[in-house]
Amino acid sequence: CSFPKVKKNPYHISDEHISEAQVKKQLAAEEEERLKSGGTSLNSTSAPSFIAMGLEIEETQRRLKRLAQGVVSHLATTKEGNLTEQRNVLRTKIRVFDRLASIYMPGLPEYLESLSKNSQSTSDTTTSPTPNASGTKSHHPEDIDIWLPSRICSSHRGAVCIEGLSGIEERLRTGQCKDSLEALRQVLRLKSRMVQFKNKNVRGQRDGTRSRAVIDRVHERARATAAKYRAARQAMFDLHGKGPWEATFRVLEDGDIRSYQDPDRMRPRQGRQGIWEDDETPIDADPSTSDLSLFNEIRAKRDGTGETRRTISWIWTHAKKKHTEDGDDEILRAEWAKSRARAERAKEEVLLLKEEMNRVLKYLDWKASWWRKSASVQFDVSRELSEGIRAYALTQADVQDRLARRFKAMWEAPLNAPDDSTSENNSDEDESSDSESEVEILAREQNIVQDSDEEGA
Repeated sequence: CSFPKVKKNPYHISDEHISEAQVKKQLAAEEEERLKSGGTSLNSTSAPSFIAMGLEIEETQRRLKRLAQGVVSHLATTKEGNLTEQRNVLRTKIRVFDRLASIYMPGLPEYLESLSKNSQSTSDTTTSPTPNASGTKSHHPEDIDIWLPSRICSSHRGAVCIEGLSGIEERLRTGQCKDSLEALRQVLRLKSRMVQFKNKNVRGQRDGTRSRAVIDRVHERARATAAKYRAARQAMFDLHGKGPWEATFRVLEDGDIRSYQDPDRMRPRQGRQGIWEDDETPIDADPSTSDLSLFNEIRAKRDGTGETRRTISWIWTHAKKKHTEDGDDEILRAEWAKSRARAERAKEEVLLLKEEMNRVLKYLDWKASWWRKSASVQFDVSRELSEGIRAYALTQADVQDRLARRFKAMWEAPLNAPDDSTSENNSDEDESSDSESEVEILAREQNIVQDSDEEGA
């Protein structure tokens, strides 16, 4: 049986937008209620699952494109597996998606046929099949067009898709945007900490190169997350058009992808003449040809140098709702709860470590006693061998004693340090003793007053 949750999660921060996983859960519950109320199912794969499959295929296509860029031979791949095998799996998923598209998007073949007949794309179409640079379509599955409601012209979307299909994609795209921004913020936090650790602790060319390679992998994660957000936002714009949602999910520029504490523009450090420092790379002079970069930009003399010109990227300012009262500030409450949990966990680790130290000392004392008892045991052996066994046992007992003395000297300070609970108990005892002494003093004064009254009488 399941136990209902009666208390609120102190670590959760409510948001006006829900995640993609929560959207999928809501859509599954709504589909179940629709079927219970007598609705019909067109296929064993529901419409929300069909749209979710299309979004998953798009994400796989973006990942395979990044993977193919770093593969020199089609037979060699990275740790994610063989590129050819992954393409075969993706091609199978696309076939399944195409079969389902004929059910949930029955007007798609006619729509694609009309597009092929028109030599020029109209302004109403959101996207159209475009050939690659060589003028021919690629045979790789990551280059195949995945037709979702967002790619259909708004004037033809109702005739191509079944009712409610575009609304399902819009809800899933909203969850995608939220998850992508949260993942991007997490990657930027991780990268900032890694850069700080590298600058503080890493020295030398070898270690610097290795740490830089790790940071570059985190940089690639930021690129992938930014690409996912941009694709999801473009799909939302194609589905919904302009609206209030653009204030929350803005256009993500390369300059917006920076950590919480970084200003919008900073001056890079000057390297040695003729070479670059270990943690620097040349900055492309043409910003239009450069890819997403998390390095600092060059600033002019009039751009300002003070803290008053520091601005925060919008990806950090729009995330949570603002409250007027401190009691309703969920961010403050969640951060306090997390800090308290970390502090309590640290205290628990200290207590466990002290207990482990005590047990080690107890074990060494027991082991030394065991060796001494073994030295006094009589064996049916020669006198010389018996003396050798006794000497070996006493030697081992002495080793255990010396280890115990050394560990006790090393651990004397932490073992004798008072715990927080002990200090609190001592403070309570001190307060109780102080109160008892005050009571005794008052009683003694009262007795003196009574004695003086009796003498006066």
